[in-house]
Parts: sequence; structure tokens; C-alpha cells
Amino acid sequence: MANLENQKILKIENKSKSESVPDFITEDVVEVRRARMVYYKWVNRLMELLATISLLYGVCATLVILKVVPEIKVDSQIFVQFSDSKSLVKREFISRNMESRQKIMINFMKQYVELRNTYLKDKAEMKKRWMWGGLLSYLSTYNVYKDFAKSFRKTKKDLDMQNASRSVEILSVERSGGEKSRMWKVEFKTYDYTYGARNDYSNNKNVGPEITEKYWTAQIGSRADPRRRTSYKRLINPLGFVVYRYSQTEIENN
Repeated sequence: MANLENQKILKIENKSKSESVPDFITEDVVEVRRARMVYYKWVNRLMELLATISLLYGVCATLVILKVVPEIKVDSQIFVQFSDSKSLVKREFISRNMESRQKIMINFMKQYVELRNTYLKDKAEMKKRWMWGGLLSYLSTYNVYKDFAKSFRKTKKDLDMQNASRSVEILSVERSGGEKSRMWKVEFKTYDYTYGARNDYSNNKNVGPEITEKYWTAQIGSRADPRRRTSYKRLINPLGFVVYRYSQTEIENN
């Protein structure tokens, strides 16, 4: 664009602008800024490391809690019949020195004899009761169950051949050998319900069973083993009852 004659050119300047020449960035400033960047970078890495450690700690703590929770033992309580009245009971914590310890042990011995001698025609139920890993093996030491395993197959075979079942009635339970003795004497009676041959019974449903009564005496050595009071079985066996010696003989009924 050409300049015209008698034309004035106005120039607008920023009056607030300092006329001084700006300072140049020195190497010291660069080093400071670089040091700050390195500092913040390592702080960031440290925070990431702490966050990772916290996360791993939380995962490990959760796994430990899940592993330990089943083993936590709660002070279970049990309602024990205090007298002959069915409405009067007392509540006490399960412990080694509880007042009703002897009554509970006697009840377990009754159940053990019934479990060992009762026979049903339900194969699945008998497998849960008598086979290894069942309730009888859980309430017995290994040697006691091993002796039982030698004889129960013959008993089972004989009852199956006769198409029979067996029930148990406990007559008496008493300690033998003094108050502190662990040996107990249990007298009981068994009822064998025999229906004869399977074919005869299937053809005539009205045929009643033949009942055979037998009297027995069992010698039981039992104790309370705290190691059997696991969290999984504390409701089934709160005292850790286990039989370490067992024998039974038939009494001739004259």
C-alpha cells in the first residue's frame, strides 16, 4: 500500500509494557525445574507402589479370613433336661467341666450302640452310617472301626438273606470301675424283623414279620477328644465324643 502525501501514521503502543529487556532462562532454573520433575515422578511411582501393596494386602487378608472363618469355634450352648419334667430345662455353655457332661456322654453311648446295631433296608442310609467316612467311623477310633468293619459285612449279608431289619432298645447304662473310670456297661435288646424269602413277601403283603428278640451286653471305653470338636461337627458332636474300646456279647435268654 503506497504512502499518501500529508498522511499521518498513528502507532499505538502498549504503555504498560515494561521497556526492560526480559531475563533469559539460566541453567540453574532449568536444573531446578528438572529436579522438580524427577521428584514428582518418583513420588508418583511411590504412590503407585503403596497402592499396589495395599491392594495385595487386602486380597491376602481376605483369603486368610475366608480360610480361618470355618475354624472359628463358637462357645456353643446346649439345653439339657434338668429334671423329669419336659418343660424344665437349663442352659449351659459346652465345656470340658460342664455339669451335664456325664448325662451327655451317656446319651452319646446310647446313640452309638443304636447306630452300631440298628439295620435298615435302606442301602444308602446304611452306607452313610456304617461305611468308612460315615457317622460310625467318625465316632470311633481307627482300631475300633477296623474291628467293626471285619464283622459288619457278615451281619449285613445274613440280614439281607433273611430279608430282615433290626431295631435296638437300650435297657441300662452304668459305669464300670469307679466314678472316674472311662469304661461303661450298656445292656440292650435287639428286635430282628424277618419277613422270610423276598418272593414270598412280595406275593403276600399281609404276611407279618417274625420278630426275634436278643439280649446283649456292651463294654464301651469312651472319652472326650477336643480335636474332634471341629467347626463342621460341633453341632453333631459338641464334646468330641469318641469310642476307643468296644466289645459286645450276646446274653442267653433262658
